[in-house]
Amino acid sequence: MDAGPAALAAYVRRYAPAAGYDLDAYGEQSRLARAADMGTDVLARILNGGRLPKPAALWPLAEALGRPYLELLVESGTIPAEALAHVPSPPVASKPITADALADQWGVTDEADREYVRDSLERLRALTRRSASGREGGGHAASG
Repeated sequence: MDAGPAALAAYVRRYAPAAGYDLDAYGEQSRLARAADMGTDVLARILNGGRLPKPAALWPLAEALGRPYLELLVESGTIPAEALAHVPSPPVASKPITADALADQWGVTDEADREYVRDSLERLRALTRRSASGREGGGHAASG
């Protein structure tokens, strides 16, 4: 996989339209630069494949494009694609996280603390269910 200035330029051009930026239209590069908290000259050099910004500058660009930061790091050649294999996948919203998986992500190893995480998550889910049922009925859920 190619990485570096040209790959980053192609990546930004590929995903800008989905984020609402028509980079060929007047003023759109300036608008993206403002959203990415960078100068228009910096963005122009990125789009021309002539400059790799510092990794910290890629974060606001990723946010402006609505793309994962790690993808920009790979496209720019800052980190190798193989490094992504070591990044844990975030939980998928359609697949509820378990209390034990949450405790693992937080590094909670003590069994009493893990039980606290389980109890807290169950209480949060109960509150969410109660709140949702109150909205469906047009009223507010009673607290207590």
